[in-house]
Amino acid sequence: MRAAVSLRGVLSALLSLLLFHEATASVTVRKTGRAPTGYEVEFRYINATARRVLIGGGLQPFTDQFHTTGTLHRTNGRFDPHDYQPGDFWVSNPWPQLPEDYVWPYEMRRSADREDEWVYTAPFPSGTYTYAFLPDCDYAPNCTVDTGKLVVDPDVPPFMNVPGDQLSSNFVVPFDAKFQASPELNTNFDYTLPAPHPCRNRGRVLHVNYTSPGSLHPAKDVHDFVIYLPPGYGRSKTKKEYPLLYLSHGANGNGADWENLGRISHIMDNLIRLGHIPPTVVVAPTFYNLDASHQDGKKFLYGNRSHTVPVPAARLVRENYEKYLFPFVESNYDVCRNSSCRAFAGLSMGGVLTYEMLVNATDRFDYFGLFAPATLPPYLSDKDLARNPALKKKGIFVAYGLYDFVFQWARDLQDALDGLGIKHVTRVTPFGSHAWNAFQDQVWFFGKTVLWKPLPLNLRGRR
Repeated sequence: MRAAVSLRGVLSALLSLLLFHEATASVTVRKTGRAPTGYEVEFRYINATARRVLIGGGLQPFTDQFHTTGTLHRTNGRFDPHDYQPGDFWVSNPWPQLPEDYVWPYEMRRSADREDEWVYTAPFPSGTYTYAFLPDCDYAPNCTVDTGKLVVDPDVPPFMNVPGDQLSSNFVVPFDAKFQASPELNTNFDYTLPAPHPCRNRGRVLHVNYTSPGSLHPAKDVHDFVIYLPPGYGRSKTKKEYPLLYLSHGANGNGADWENLGRISHIMDNLIRLGHIPPTVVVAPTFYNLDASHQDGKKFLYGNRSHTVPVPAARLVRENYEKYLFPFVESNYDVCRNSSCRAFAGLSMGGVLTYEMLVNATDRFDYFGLFAPATLPPYLSDKDLARNPALKKKGIFVAYGLYDFVFQWARDLQDALDGLGIKHVTRVTPFGSHAWNAFQDQVWFFGKTVLWKPLPLNLRGRR
């Protein structure tokens, strides 16, 4: 039986700021029941003037564990999805760039039905995929919003607070064990699919603006975060305090990344539905644009990657959150107000911020998740532990991908924790690079093994 799930949406007027000409598009995920993956994805895009259209915005070639090394994302296996074999996966590959003569697999063709329509169809395995259309682009890595050769899908607009904050849309492909099961790797990402029974099992995800003096974005003295409210939130007649997880993005990102690129609402719905965690509120803040003095007086522009500012120092972000963000959340939402049911986690530079919270806001949180943390020495010392013995009583999770460029940094952090006798749970994502499929895997395992579990953690079988 063939089934189709269409991701067609309604054109957002706000998104018009990102588009340089009128366009309509669609992405359809179909269950085929045939090799190589059991599913296919069809892209359609209307553009009457383009001479060529590629698809980029996060789509990557595939590889396997036998053609991939852990050195700066290097991969010799750059496979077209049409050549998929069980156990294949994709890795982020910005360093080094693909060679100029590499044939990008995601190239659209003119439709046989109409001259202005472009079509691309390919099999895809389980996972969340981000994409954008690249009209008149000859080499995908060079075609960005800066060059005017990147168009966000107008019919599947990204989840974002302000136009320009996100530059790709997304879709999810289910797992088919008949065609995708592999003895080497488990690449089943069905935990990123929408939970069944929407009324009972799905929470809500919203953008929230709050007063933050000195903030530059989305308006003067206004900052923003994304909040996930679990199923049942607000329905009880008696006030309930929900466990609270703060979840940070990484460098060059913002609070909407975890939803738009990571599908965090789906992951949380499924963690809750399957009984891994109790209903939990998630707040995903943005650490850029908090204060001009943190960024050499420049505003960070999410939609313009050529305009760069330094990542604000973790100490300054922590102090800002403690002054404005944390009090706002606790004053306006039914959330826990003690460390036993509060957690902080983040990816990459958000992992650095999580480490800052672990060391200098130890008493505020009992659980910490460091996903592919870009931490560098100096690490904790014996003197630090003597001054802060509570570090040994926390639920700490350190995760990184087997092909992640932060692999050694994360191992060094683990060695420092081990040297002080600070117990922690480890997850090495076997297919992971510094990319969202690995971050999804890591937050999923954080929820399953550490988050809200009794302390001290029982680490038996979890290393």
